[in-house]
This record gives sequence, structure tokens and C-alpha cells, in this order.
Amino acid sequence: MIEATPQQRRRPMDWPRMRPRFILDVECGVPDVMTALRSRMPDNPRGIEGQLSERHGVLTLAEAEQRFWSTQLGLSVEDRAQGPNPEVPPTRVRGIFSPHPEIWTAFVFMMGTLAGLSVIGLIYGIVQLIMGSTPWALLTPVVTTLTAGLVYTSTLVGQGLAADEMYLLRVHVDECLAEAEARAATRAQLQQQS
Repeated sequence: MIEATPQQRRRPMDWPRMRPRFILDVECGVPDVMTALRSRMPDNPRGIEGQLSERHGVLTLAEAEQRFWSTQLGLSVEDRAQGPNPEVPPTRVRGIFSPHPEIWTAFVFMMGTLAGLSVIGLIYGIVQLIMGSTPWALLTPVVTTLTAGLVYTSTLVGQGLAADEMYLLRVHVDECLAEAEARAATRAQLQQQS
């Protein structure tokens, strides 16, 4: 069993994120990263598909493998100011896992609607109190908060169902970045020799 370090034991618990993200720093240029991602796209054993531009991309599983809860990985590749090796340009890769856009939009719409209903119910309940009526509208914020908690929990369940897919997408990106770094290191060695 792996033992936690003292620093890990003192760290507060991380709450589950709605859209998990990561940042990786690699020692190669942006073109190297994008070339590696493009070169592995057509025939990779995991069936990962995607759309890539000059500095951005979205990776998903093959259409036949996707489910309602399937995730996609949005990538953004940017230059960093400095790196340890002046011959190799440093690059930062940012990734964010998220559901399909229509599902994310529906989630944000539902949460916004519930928040609005909660505020309206709270205001109406306060007016009922001031007017001397039974403040039944004060139940609205309670009901909407419970409903929002249920919606939030359902997103965490969806993340759990998509965990294997997230792992596959991340491994694919890690392999592409390792290939890009190896290509850049080989090119730097050849330039030093000549």
C-alpha cells in the first residue's frame, strides 16, 4: 500500500469539480504538440476522434462508443515565457473534461432557473410575512436547493460513469505529448551536432 506523504496528509480535501481540468508543461513547441496529436488521430487503438486547429482541440471517443454521459476533452496549447532548456521552446497544455455542449448548457440553464425561482420564492415569502399571510412561498428556496443538490449529484454520477473514458483520453494525450517531446529532443540533438 502506498503511504501518503506528510504534505498530502495536511492538504485539505479536494471537492469534486464540475469540469475536471489539468495543466501539463512540456519541453517542445506548439507545432510539435499539435503534429503529434494529429498524427495519432487516424488510427489509434482506442478509437479517439477529434477536431484540432492550430492551438486548440476537442477529443472524444468514437461515435459508436459514446453514451449519454460520455465526456470530451478540450485542449488548449500555448507558449510559456521561459523553460529550463533555451534550445527547446516550452509549451503549456491545458485540458478540461466536460460533457457534450448541449448537456452542459442544459445543466447551466437548470441551475440558473432554480436559482431564479429560489430568489423569487424568497422575496414572495418575505412579502407574505410582512402582509401577515402564511409564508408558504418560503418553501420554494428549500425545494429548489434540494433540487439543485440532486442535479449536482447527478453530474457527479455522470463523471463516475465516464471515468474510464476520461482516463483513456488523458492517456492518449500523455502519449502524444511524450512523442512530441521525444521528437523535439531529437531535433535539438541534431542541431547541436551540426
